[in-house]
Amino acid sequence: MRVVPRPVAAAYYAVSLAALALIEWARNSAGDANLPPLEPATRFWINLLLLNLGAAFVLFVRSLDRPLSPRQWAVFALAGAWLAVATFPVFSGDLLEYLVRGRILGLYGENPYRAVPADFPNDLLYPLSIWNDKTDAYGPLFVWIETVPALVARHSINGMVAVEKLIFLGFMGWAAHSFARLARRVTADDGERARLVALFALNPLWIVAALVDGHNDVVMVAFTLCAVADILDRRYTRGFLFWSAAFLVKYTVLLLLPPLVLVALRARSREEQGRFPWGFALKQTVTNAAFISACFWPLWNGAGTFLTVLQVASGKFYTNTLPYAFHQALALAGVDVEPATLKLVLTLGYPLVYLWLLRECWLASGTDFRRLARNFCGVYLFFFVTVTSPLGAHYLLWALAWLALSRWPLGTGLVALYSFAGLFAYFKRLNYLILIACVLYSIALIVSRARGRVRPNEEGP
Repeated sequence: MRVVPRPVAAAYYAVSLAALALIEWARNSAGDANLPPLEPATRFWINLLLLNLGAAFVLFVRSLDRPLSPRQWAVFALAGAWLAVATFPVFSGDLLEYLVRGRILGLYGENPYRAVPADFPNDLLYPLSIWNDKTDAYGPLFVWIETVPALVARHSINGMVAVEKLIFLGFMGWAAHSFARLARRVTADDGERARLVALFALNPLWIVAALVDGHNDVVMVAFTLCAVADILDRRYTRGFLFWSAAFLVKYTVLLLLPPLVLVALRARSREEQGRFPWGFALKQTVTNAAFISACFWPLWNGAGTFLTVLQVASGKFYTNTLPYAFHQALALAGVDVEPATLKLVLTLGYPLVYLWLLRECWLASGTDFRRLARNFCGVYLFFFVTVTSPLGAHYLLWALAWLALSRWPLGTGLVALYSFAGLFAYFKRLNYLILIACVLYSIALIVSRARGRVRPNEEGP
């Protein structure tokens, strides 16, 4: 049911997105030059802008009864481009770390898997690098992408930031197109499909993470969505090459490879009257292994290629993770469990859940895409439950598309809660916000079912 007319809701949301550029004004007015923790005055205005954004987003999604027109998409694209150009990273310095390593390769001709920012103390971006003793943590495809701003705007920090974020905006548009392809598998209703696309493609967390702070997760997600859409359309070679491209940006997409392999193998075995498709499996393995090897070859530094990734993966028991919150809850209940023990239990528990999810992916037929999306979503959500290294809000982007496509009851509210848990996580307590979001969603679900608005296993508004 529409709350406000669609044109009004769309205009309100577009303006609310563009208004996020006021964060820069708030930070400058307060004399805030650092990343979080920010000054109280800055936090006040940020919270006000985000709360307004939340209201605008929900009203906008609920107002949709048909797909957006090309002109409306162009308006949102312009709002996104404005954010990309008018804002400097606020909640995270990751974008600046990308850029300084892009300069290592693009300007100095050194391997960013071997050289570190500290080797170039006179570089324009060196004063803004926090992890100046770390090598590049991302795949070689993204290494080449992050060199583009260094070559295009080498003498301007703001110019490099804008160029990188505009590149991300292009990937966001591609991700929206691939998501729309997948949404057709979930519903044939134009209004419902429009709402699903908006829940993902115009999601506030997605936009802020990419166009305010500039996280490269949007690049990985764009390749992943196209890979899944192609594999489900039986364009297997292209689909797995897109998955490989996602892996060559950020390695965590490896979690989705086994489910995708099972989906493809089951479809091909049906095509071959139940025989295992050995030739198909060999062809895809060789093709993608060759592609990945070719991309790594020019920059290969042996084990040092993955040095920073391994250092982060073996991190301590960080206070913004869900295992830490579970440990606190056990302590309050009088149960004394060593952090290392809890970490081990959760780490061993994830493979068990993962195997169950793989079984569900195998059982999901080609037409039961909603079930498949829920399992993809679970692969990442249960990973968040177990990971003890720093849990960034941009991690939530990995599951965002699958959460929207899962069409859980009260789906709009669920995605909004999930997204705003990430947005308000600049307070550095994402774990508590996630748990609060879970509680609020559970309460809303109970109330809706008590009123007869949502029945078990039924999608809601």
